[in-house]
Amino acid sequence: MTETRSEDHTGETRGGRKRIVLLAVSIGLLLIGAALIAYPFLPRIKYALLKPEPQFPYQSRLIDENPELASLPETAFKPVPEDNRLVIPKIGVDVAIVEGADQNALNRGIWHIPDTSNPTLGGNTVLSGHRFQYLPPSSQTLYLLDKLETHDDIIIYWEGKEYDYKVTGRDIILPTQVEILENTSNAQLTLFTCTPLFTTSKRLVIFSEQVS
Repeated sequence: MTETRSEDHTGETRGGRKRIVLLAVSIGLLLIGAALIAYPFLPRIKYALLKPEPQFPYQSRLIDENPELASLPETAFKPVPEDNRLVIPKIGVDVAIVEGADQNALNRGIWHIPDTSNPTLGGNTVLSGHRFQYLPPSSQTLYLLDKLETHDDIIIYWEGKEYDYKVTGRDIILPTQVEILENTSNAQLTLFTCTPLFTTSKRLVIFSEQVS
């Protein structure tokens, strides 16, 4: 009888250890899964909590308007880029503007919509970009575009020159509302991406006017 009880006790001990190990593994997998799901949203939480300073990767006239940067020498910033680029200091965007006949161009950068204007011509320059393509934070996508507000700065470097814009408004539209592509008498930038985040059901549009 004593031997039987000993064997039963040993079996129960092993079974208990096995259950503990399985429970620990399950909890670990749940935590990993939760972390992977939460990771894409962390930049939004970080932005809301820390309110990061605007980022100016290149020399810009707007640097003189920022007291924390105005005293820095020009060498602290990279020269004006030779390629066409979109820079949004408030949300850390710095991405190449690319040409292309269709939306496949979005996989290479910010797409300059065909048959719309450009900064040198005035009128309505229209750009579109992915909201989420790389794990954020990424300077290559418009993940935080919804954080832009009236009077925020947008910079386009085009053919070696700087063109500055101020946000004037925003809208949420359906993909079929292509009137945002129409030319305008004033020099403006229309920038759009998908919304809500991780969907393609609608478009978030940011309007801005050229100020220099």
